[in-house]
This record gives sequence, C-alpha cells and structure tokens, in this order.
Amino acid sequence: MPALFLRLRDLTRFEQIVLALSFVFFGMLFIDPFILERARAIPPEIRSLFKAITHVGRSNWMLIPTGIVVALALVLRQRNGGFRNAAGYGLIASTVGFVFVSIGGAGLIANLTKNILGRARPKLYDLVGPLDFQLFAFDPDFAAMPSGHATNIFAFATVIAMLWPRGKVLLYTLAVWIAAARIIIGEHYFMDVLVGAILGTAFPYLVRERFAARRWLFERTPEGDYRLRGLRTQRWLGWPELADVAPTTRS
Repeated sequence: MPALFLRLRDLTRFEQIVLALSFVFFGMLFIDPFILERARAIPPEIRSLFKAITHVGRSNWMLIPTGIVVALALVLRQRNGGFRNAAGYGLIASTVGFVFVSIGGAGLIANLTKNILGRARPKLYDLVGPLDFQLFAFDPDFAAMPSGHATNIFAFATVIAMLWPRGKVLLYTLAVWIAAARIIIGEHYFMDVLVGAILGTAFPYLVRERFAARRWLFERTPEGDYRLRGLRTQRWLGWPELADVAPTTRS
C-alpha cells in the first residue's frame, strides 16, 4: 500500500527547501496575522508580565559567564601540571566551550539573517502588512525574522538538555514560554519565533557533530548515536543508563 505521507528524508534537498519555504510563506500570510490579532487582544497587565520575563532570552547572561569559564579553565590547565588536573580543566573547557559555541553561533546566525532579510516587526503591521521586507536594512524595526530571543533560549535549552537529559522537559517548557512572550508583547510574529526556535535547536546538533568528530566532550556510539565521553562525566550529569553500556570510554 503506498504511503500516505512522504517522509522528509525521502525528499531531495531541493524538495525539502521548497517545502520549507512554502510553509514559511503560508505561515507569514495566514498564521501571523491571525495570532497577532489574538495577541493584541490580551489585557495590558498580562503583556506587562510577559515583557518582564522576555529578557531571559537575551544571550548576554549565557555567553559572558561561559566565555570567562572557558578562558579560566584553559589558563589553569596550562599552569597546573599533572594529567589529572589537565584532564579536569580540559573537560570544563570543552563542556563550557560547547555551550558557548552553540549559543553564540546560533545567535550570530540569527542576527545576521534578521538584518539581511529586514522583515518589518508587528508594530508596523497596520502600515506595511506581514510581508514587508527591507533587505540589508540593519534597522531594529526591520529585524523581525528570526527572533533572536527564541534562537538563544532554544539553543540554551538544547545544549543543556544534551548535557543533562533529565532536565529537557523543564528546559524546553521554559524556552516555549519565553519565545511565546516575544509574540505576546508584539515584538515578533509567530513565524519569526518558530524559525528562531528551529535555528536554536538545530545549530547545537551541528556543533555536537563537529565536537564528536574531534572527540571533544562527545563521541559516536556503535549504534550511530552520540554520548558524552567518560563514565564519571556521564554519572556527574545524570546519565546512569549510558554509564552502564559504555565501559570502555575514558574520562
């Protein structure tokens, strides 16, 4: 019996791109105006509450501490001799470096993309509609897609979930609400947030793949999956099920 639905992996790359662009265009044309109208109907006091929590999606509090920790770990690794100390500081540097590169890289792509595309923000909807783009505008009023806050918070949730799988439900729930706040307070359309969430989720997987290829923090399993290197690291981050099946890994 023929399949009713095509799986994405059965499509060519060109077909996947066409499908994705069609979905985004449909969303901007029909979904964004509908949700914007619903968001405008939310009472001001509720919007004020969401405006207070939306700042959690900024990348500063994620990147500045992680960058300092990476630099400190690398300095201590050089100054403190001994294999055990060097291995410990190296683990800290690779772990925090993974967080820094994943979140910082995703955020950089989001900022470049939004300024290149130049999509008008929802506050200009009554003047220009949902499909106004000013390419290379580099103007805050024309920097809606993708949402930087959504990109940052979903990248943060993804990298922490990779390191601490037990917390992924809590992390992604937090990310969804912070991303939704950008819609509720009128800073972004729904599709802006959705594209940002996809970018923020996907980019850490690419970083993990590159880290695993160099055996930094991660490694490939015989089944083709990924896992943290080292029994002690797995146990420290709450991976008891993987610690039992990876007796040959080294910390």
